[in-house]
Amino acid sequence: MEELARNIQTQNYYLDEVDSTSFITTIPIHLWYENTSNVPADKFLAPAILKASFFKALEEFPILVGHLKSDAEWKTYVEVDKNNLNAPEYSDSQSEVHFQTIKGAGFNTNMLPRTFIDARVVPVPPTLVGTSIKNIRAHVFRFKENSGAVIFIMAAHNVFNGYGFHCFVSRWAEISRWMQSSSADGSSVLPPRSFVHDRSIVREIRSNETDALDSSLRTTMLCSDPMARIVGWFSPNVRAMMIRYSGVTTDFINCSFHIPADAIEALQREAQEFAPSDIPRYTKNDVLVALISLAIAQSTAWDKHEGKSALVSTLNRLLFNKFLTGSTEFTTLLPVDMRAHIKSLKGVAYTGNTTFQKGFTASQDLFRMEPSARLVAELATRVHRSVGSLSERSAHQYFGILNRQPYGHLQYVLHQVKLRNMMYIANNTRSAFHTIDFGAGTPALARAPSHGFPNLVIILPGHPDVGGYEASFTLCREVAERIVRHKYWMSFVDKHDIDV
Repeated sequence: MEELARNIQTQNYYLDEVDSTSFITTIPIHLWYENTSNVPADKFLAPAILKASFFKALEEFPILVGHLKSDAEWKTYVEVDKNNLNAPEYSDSQSEVHFQTIKGAGFNTNMLPRTFIDARVVPVPPTLVGTSIKNIRAHVFRFKENSGAVIFIMAAHNVFNGYGFHCFVSRWAEISRWMQSSSADGSSVLPPRSFVHDRSIVREIRSNETDALDSSLRTTMLCSDPMARIVGWFSPNVRAMMIRYSGVTTDFINCSFHIPADAIEALQREAQEFAPSDIPRYTKNDVLVALISLAIAQSTAWDKHEGKSALVSTLNRLLFNKFLTGSTEFTTLLPVDMRAHIKSLKGVAYTGNTTFQKGFTASQDLFRMEPSARLVAELATRVHRSVGSLSERSAHQYFGILNRQPYGHLQYVLHQVKLRNMMYIANNTRSAFHTIDFGAGTPALARAPSHGFPNLVIILPGHPDVGGYEASFTLCREVAERIVRHKYWMSFVDKHDIDV
């Protein structure tokens, strides 16, 4: 930490309201590495080098060692004080479980210590005063007989989006490889990289117009919510406690499904026969998201808050909404990266959030229909039109409307909390976590672990040797039990694992 403090500058990073729409949540990843070449223990993901390269990478990502705070005007910022850094959490431990054992169990994380795999969607600090929420955590867990290891990494979502998270992990891996080669021949030079954490680059694009935004978003953001003002008075630590214990996060389990690429391609062709004339071709994303929405909605009991106690449901009703909305509709939220629509960010490794929360709703009557390619097409049409409506103009207006008020992100978050039946599907199939090489080769598996937020789905690309899609569902137990019995959904799945 002393060397890290010497190599960074004291500064404040004021977050954009688009950053803060992710609230105090996290982005987790598990990277599983098998020691197939019987590399000696001191060389396989060498402990000293892995740790040293982690702290070396933080020098280029100082925002990760700052303290999350809010000022007198309710604006959230990260304070980086080189004399008082928010020390990251890093550990390296040994297991009595063999890699082949856990691999044979489908990489079931229940075989790992709970303290290691804890990936709560809303982390809380040890105390409300005097401590801070960690912006980055890294745990290395080594398996019996030097058979392999898993690296668990989790970062604060309001500091990074998926792109920024991948930038950090890939840079850490690059530095690790460099340190190994440098120690061997002493002649290699670490390739320079440039990352932009300063949010001023997106402040310039804010628009005061709202005509390119849908009416529901305008209504949500332009009508003042008293609860948003109240929550805005509290510190980030208190806000995290409020969300953690409000019942928004609850008892959950993780379900992992592998969907072969040819299964989605076949469904894509079949659904296209029912597409409206203005959609000449559904994308694979359209069909995959539609299929997952169908499976979760049809596996959900619409008449109750599954996974929440009666007390928590009552408190949630009293604290967050006068009456529950969306009782006869299911809302699917789709985070879409606006980066490609913002000219000032092209060619720039900007690590902040550029995610537009697109989405669509579908009625309970629609989901009561027999699952079929026709129903998938109906939902895929909504996905296609929602995602396809994103443009440079709407991106600029989205940044503008969220930043009209210093508590804009709270108004947006509380609106989502009020949705009774909702799922959140993050399609990260363009990410390259399966290529992350710390010097021991690429991982046998990259998977998003259980995340603590019911009806959250994270989609990653399948391993290059297998292809397809690796979908990680975080579900209430009742929904998980139903979804594995959903015959139509399971007909597209060739492998699944459930952490029970």
